Amino acid sequence: MRGCLLKPALICALSAVAILCATDDLIAETAPTIAPLVDYLHDHWQSPEEYVVGKFKTHDYVFIGEYHKVKQDILLIHRVIPKLYAAGICNLGIEFGNHDLQPQIDSLITAGEYDEARARQICFGHITWWGFKEYQDIYRAAWELNHSLPHDAPRFRVVALNYSPDYSKLTQEGGDEIWKEVFYRGESDSYMAKIILEEFVATGEKALIYCGIHHAFTRYLQPIYDYSENKFIRFVLNRTGNLIHDSLPNRTWTIALNYPWQSKTAPDQLVVPVMGIIDSVIMQFPDRRVGFDCAGTPFGELRDSLTYYGFGYDDFKLSDFCDGYIYQGNFCELDGCTPDTLFVTENNLQKAIKGIATWKGQQNYKTVDDFNNTFRYYSSPSWLFHGLCEPDSQ
Repeated sequence: MRGCLLKPALICALSAVAILCATDDLIAETAPTIAPLVDYLHDHWQSPEEYVVGKFKTHDYVFIGEYHKVKQDILLIHRVIPKLYAAGICNLGIEFGNHDLQPQIDSLITAGEYDEARARQICFGHITWWGFKEYQDIYRAAWELNHSLPHDAPRFRVVALNYSPDYSKLTQEGGDEIWKEVFYRGESDSYMAKIILEEFVATGEKALIYCGIHHAFTRYLQPIYDYSENKFIRFVLNRTGNLIHDSLPNRTWTIALNYPWQSKTAPDQLVVPVMGIIDSVIMQFPDRRVGFDCAGTPFGELRDSLTYYGFGYDDFKLSDFCDGYIYQGNFCELDGCTPDTLFVTENNLQKAIKGIATWKGQQNYKTVDDFNNTFRYYSSPSWLFHGLCEPDSQ
């Protein structure tokens, strides 16, 4: 179990069981009454699975953005695959795959028998330091669906949207020219947008796009901010979702999965989204898993003055950030992914090292255990939700 981390001058103000802490003055100044929000959920309650599938009634390309390595988020994708298919949606696009390996992916998830080792190799063929079982099991979930279908039924597809940068080109000196050699096909956002246009838009097929939240922004423009100078620089205009939204403005929808937001104070400091109001609302219900609209609802009016995401905005609201939201638990209830101890072996160790995204990392990593220790550390709740939750002392 993990409990609330109490910082100096902070008190748990929302509930006796709440994980969220804030000063009384801050709550009084910024927190709206939760009654309209509770009423809205009473009238519009949907499970996360129902919510995702339902958005395809009015939109063709639904982006669902994650924090990375939260087990509940990826298990949601596993569960939603058969529900998408039942609704006539046969495509899932994922950031976490190398499009060069698409023929192997298609073969894997339509084979007579599932090959776990092959799924692991496909994931390794994208990023050598992404050894987490739940991401690999996206392919298993698709295979299980396809294996259950009649022989002549259309098959569900998982389409890898990304490519594998050549990190072996990194040098100690670095520099722009070296990074151009590493990202030899350009920025991943532009590349993923290109694959979405080719694989789905050009063929007239709808798709769920599962990726990191920063790639999933459509209407929202992410700020670039210089913390050292306390200066807003500009907005990012070319996230994957931005690019698709620019082409198809009425056909996209962004769903944000609940995750800690970056603070406006420091890039490595985390805060609870919209001042903790969503958590306070969900505590009024026995079910902690829900999906809901932000655009055009009371939730969309929630403000947040503590987050980096508000830089460049005069009156930053949740509806500016995303169209919909999925909540599956507070940060003391969520879990990290399961590290795969077979992902890096003595046989692929040198290739794994050359796939590390920093030159320094390539020099420091020497053993299989170096990778396994890293997988465990970066999927631990104490790292994912640092400053918001800590292990109980009991």
